[in-house]
Amino acid sequence: MILKFNFEPAVKDDFVNVSGSTLYSKDKGYGFETFKFRVDVANGNYDVKLVLRNLKKDVAKANIMVFPRRLMIKDTQIKMGEVYEGEFTVNVRDGKIIFEVESDTAEVCSIEVKEARNPIVVYLAGDSTVCDQENSPYAGWGQALGCFFKKGVSISNHAYSGRSSKSFIEEGRLAKILENIKEGDYLFIQFGHNDQKDDKRYTEANTTYKIMLKVYIDEARKRGAVPVLVTPVARRHFDENGKIVGSGLHFGYPQAMRELAEKENVFLIDLLQMSSQLYEKLGVEESKKLFVHAKPGEYPQFPEGVEDNTHFNMYGAYEIAKLVVEGIKKVDLKLKEYLR
Repeated sequence: MILKFNFEPAVKDDFVNVSGSTLYSKDKGYGFETFKFRVDVANGNYDVKLVLRNLKKDVAKANIMVFPRRLMIKDTQIKMGEVYEGEFTVNVRDGKIIFEVESDTAEVCSIEVKEARNPIVVYLAGDSTVCDQENSPYAGWGQALGCFFKKGVSISNHAYSGRSSKSFIEEGRLAKILENIKEGDYLFIQFGHNDQKDDKRYTEANTTYKIMLKVYIDEARKRGAVPVLVTPVARRHFDENGKIVGSGLHFGYPQAMRELAEKENVFLIDLLQMSSQLYEKLGVEESKKLFVHAKPGEYPQFPEGVEDNTHFNMYGAYEIAKLVVEGIKKVDLKLKEYLR
């Protein structure tokens, strides 16, 4: 299956020719929804080629996102008169791809979508710091991870807000991953934030937390996939000396995960260590820029402002995803061969 859309005035015979007035309809299965272009497809993985042209300024900048706000191409620069071809592989679980191009002057020439042939799929299991956040200004690091990979690697982000290692399994979310995960795929597992909560999500760091994590490891390995443990990303909790402390370091959960990784011979990305070092390097004030901090009136949903030291904005999500990529290199995952 190949779908080809032309957005330029000159008609192309082998493309579906689209104008700004081509609104989405279910019958057609494509068209514009506000300023975003939607294409209906069956669930699966798709290779995308999106062509941009700059005819208006010396250098145009562009970001390319797909629903739900997954960053696929970041800060590409296109010189005057040049054409840029952005290629990536995207995972679809809700029957549609919605393209959103953010650019000062670059214009979309064409979009091509075709079924991906045996891509490597990186499945993400985690909480709100990882998940695809649909509503700005929030973002999880999982929705920024795709922009670091070449075509042929697809990020399937199953992380969900408020979940612990235990509740993610109990709600059938791991089972959904296991329906599709195959030999050569990866399962990245980050939990800890909500395992601490004093409710039905709770796990004890050295017992039930390890037991739950081992389920992910065992089930991935049964299917020939590679499990990767990711220590929970740090919260922004500083002491008077500018060090991340207390709940910012998630108490005994990261160490329990490290111990399990060693015992089970599992790859481990120590995101807690890397993220806490990043916050400390940036400092108390500068590190706020990674998180959802806003003054009164800056966002309609926060009329009195907000200071969230757990959840990231898109800039923060990108910076944390960059740390995950550093971790991929550090532990020498074969996946590193597919980085841009």
